[in-house]
Amino acid sequence: MRLDFERALGETEDFLFRQLSSRAAREAQKRKVQRGINEVFRRVRRFAIVMLLLLTALVTYSIFVDPIGILTWFVALPTVFLASAVALFWPSSRRQPRFEQREAAPQLDLLAGRIEEWLLERCRDLPRTALPAVDTILSLLNEMRPDLSALSPDTPFGGETQRLVGQHLPRLVDTYLALPPRSRDARSENSRRLAESLDIVAEELGRLSSEVHRDRTLHFDTQRRFIETRYKDE
Repeated sequence: MRLDFERALGETEDFLFRQLSSRAAREAQKRKVQRGINEVFRRVRRFAIVMLLLLTALVTYSIFVDPIGILTWFVALPTVFLASAVALFWPSSRRQPRFEQREAAPQLDLLAGRIEEWLLERCRDLPRTALPAVDTILSLLNEMRPDLSALSPDTPFGGETQRLVGQHLPRLVDTYLALPPRSRDARSENSRRLAESLDIVAEELGRLSSEVHRDRTLHFDTQRRFIETRYKDE
């Protein structure tokens, strides 16, 4: 009876903790929604552009080459709409590759955004003890994205970031989630080890983030020293 009460109390505590999600998780969720909205607008804009181009081509042909009859217009307009609809359902970015795929690695900033969404979707299945590390990882991924856009995966530093974010982190989480539910209990040894491993990932990602920001920090220090040297003595 006591064990059942403690388990129920732990489940209730875990539920409340997850409902009051961290700031990092809420911000990541907002970014995910915003990316979805941007994707919809891009598709609608592409639909309008394709339809406008096709209609312009039909009108130009009708004026300068051969007039198009009414019956032809009745057939052409639905065809133009269907052709534009095909463009509407085309995704504006490439489909997310499997994390094990090594050919044609995506840009690091895009990879960081995809992993952020991927990790956010799996927070519900992770133990509560692992969530602080997940929050740190989500925050660092968002913080690093502007600098990663100019970093190539072919460079040593870019390759290290790509392997950690795009391969090692997903494999760690996937292998944990593949365990039987009993082995993933909140108080199990596997859950404790997952939390420790995610802490290591967060620590390494923090080191990589510091390396990414080093150039901007050096540039700031250069400008700061110039101001001090140029105006402080005066």
